[in-house]
Amino acid sequence: MHIAQKDRQELADGIGVSVQAIGQVIAGKTKALTAENSALAAKFLGVDIFWLATGVGSPKIVAQASGQWPFSISVDSFLAIPEEEQNRIGEYIEFCVKKWQTAHPAKRT
Repeated sequence: MHIAQKDRQELADGIGVSVQAIGQVIAGKTKALTAENSALAAKFLGVDIFWLATGVGSPKIVAQASGQWPFSISVDSFLAIPEEEQNRIGEYIEFCVKKWQTAHPAKRT
């Protein structure tokens, strides 16, 4: 929230949950945000979804424009499918990237 200069109420309103739910997540009393709400929060705050969910990596600001999304479908379309399918797709993409990196070790970034 600090990065996006938003407060608890703005985030709660932005993703459609109570300010109390946001407070409990921040205090570490619960992991009450669903996968969908976590994705909405990351988009609302303009931060990386994996970082928001795990604290791993960088909170880098992600572009709100779909031009930064590397796929032909929109982010919203992807988020509309069930979480289990999102995970399956993510695992497959990770597999493909690792396979490509193994075949092209000099081109890693």
